[in-house]
Amino acid sequence: MQPPSMPTGGASPQPSRRLRGPEILRDALVRELLGKRLVAVLSTLEPDGSVHAVALWCAATDAGIVFATGSGSRKVKNLERDLRATMTLHDSRPGFEVCGASIAGRVELVRGAEAAALVALVHRRYVTAAGAALPALASDDVALVLSPEQAFTWDERSSAAAAVLHETGGALPLEPTSPRERAAGTRFQPGT
Repeated sequence: MQPPSMPTGGASPQPSRRLRGPEILRDALVRELLGKRLVAVLSTLEPDGSVHAVALWCAATDAGIVFATGSGSRKVKNLERDLRATMTLHDSRPGFEVCGASIAGRVELVRGAEAAALVALVHRRYVTAAGAALPALASDDVALVLSPEQAFTWDERSSAAAAVLHETGGALPLEPTSPRERAAGTRFQPGT
């Protein structure tokens, strides 16, 4: 059996690339990822030096990458002590059809009235206006603004391995988890 031909058109596979400063938010792959409704992973440092990583919604602005969270969260406590953070944003598909960016920098914690517009910007990307008005989202009262300093990107979507797996059906599908089931008429309770 002959290996399938490489796809024509489109970009060549991009090995990990290092980006710095202003070029990060101008990079085509970073812009593509930030332009999609993906969930980022934000990593901060615990007091003992270990990493605290948590999935968060995000939105890009001219000032950086914005996250919405609650003032009592562990990530906020960690950032009050050490403003360094790394976010990972990726789009994973079966096989080697993966691309992403790991972006490191320092975070500005925005609170009070200044935070409201930034929190709303993040929420509007992920929920309807009716969803944004729900009391459960009111706990997001802090905006975290990550100013990118350095990044690594990867894009294997048009690699030979991705093409072969796609054309031959050789990749297993990724499996999502199931939403939590709730009894009819019950309300969501955080932590349950």
